[in-house]
Amino acid sequence: MRYSRREFGLLLSSGLALPSYAGGLQRTRRSRRIPVAVESWSVRELLGQEPEKTLAEIAKMGYEGIELAHYYNWEKLTADRVRKALDASGLKCCSSHINLKVIEDDELPRTLDYHRTIGNSVLIIASLPPQKTVAGWIDLAKRVEERAAKLAEHGFRLGYHNHPGDFRPVEGPIPWEIFFKNTSSRVLHQIDVGNMLKEHWDPRPYIRMFAGRTQSIHVKDRDANYEPVVVGEGTLPWRDILDLCETVGGTEWYIIEYESKDLPPMEAIRRCLSGFRRILQTRQAASA
Repeated sequence: MRYSRREFGLLLSSGLALPSYAGGLQRTRRSRRIPVAVESWSVRELLGQEPEKTLAEIAKMGYEGIELAHYYNWEKLTADRVRKALDASGLKCCSSHINLKVIEDDELPRTLDYHRTIGNSVLIIASLPPQKTVAGWIDLAKRVEERAAKLAEHGFRLGYHNHPGDFRPVEGPIPWEIFFKNTSSRVLHQIDVGNMLKEHWDPRPYIRMFAGRTQSIHVKDRDANYEPVVVGEGTLPWRDILDLCETVGGTEWYIIEYESKDLPPMEAIRRCLSGFRRILQTRQAASA
C-alpha cells in the first residue's frame, strides 16, 4: 500500500500506528529465533582493507552473520581468505548481493565455486535494469526465474532486492509486484524496508502477499522526513513487520544496514544493533 507524503508524514509524526497487517496472526506463534546479520555495504572499504579485523569486530558486537555486497572491492579477496576470516570470527555468510551477469552461463561456474568456498548458498540480485513497460518487466522476471531454476540444480537459492525505483509505477502497476507475480516461490523476496519507506510504501502487505518468500529483510530505519537514521530512532512499525516475518514471511535472517555517512561505519552498526535489540526486547515484553 502506498501513502501520499502528507498521509505518511501525519501517521508517522503523530506516533499513530499504521494499519495493522498482522491482524489475525497469533503474536506468540513464532518459529525459532531469527539471527541478525549486517550488510557489508554498511562498513564501506573496511571489509576489503582489513577483512580479518573487520569481521572479528563485527562478531564481537554480537552479530551472527554478514551479507556480502559487490561493492568496495571485498570481492577481490580470494575465496579462501574470506572463508578463513569468516571461520575465525564465527560469522556466517547469510547471503551475497550480486549482479545478474555473474550467474549467466559463462560466469556461473566461477560464481558458484567462490560462494561454495565461503559457505554461502543464497544469492540476491542487488538491482535489475529498469524497464519502461510491463512486458519488459515480465520478460526480465522470466529470465530471473530461469536462472533461479538453474541455481537450484546446484543447491543455491536466488532472490531480488528492492530499491526505491521498484515502487514507481510502470504503465499502472509497480515493478515489484509485476516481477514477483511472474516468478515462482523459488525466487526470494528480499525487502529493504528503508528503501520502501523512501517511496512512501508500506512493506507489510508485501510480506503477506508473497508469503514464505521473504528469506531476509534489510533492517533500516528512517525519520519522519524519510532520512536514514540509526535503527530504533526512526518511525517504522517494527512490531508488525517482525510479526509478519516470523509468521508468514519465512524469514531466516534480519540484516541490518546503515547507509548514511553521518557516523563512522563501526559505530553506526554497533548503535544499530543496540537499537534493534531494544526493539526485540520491547516486542517480547509486550507479548509476554
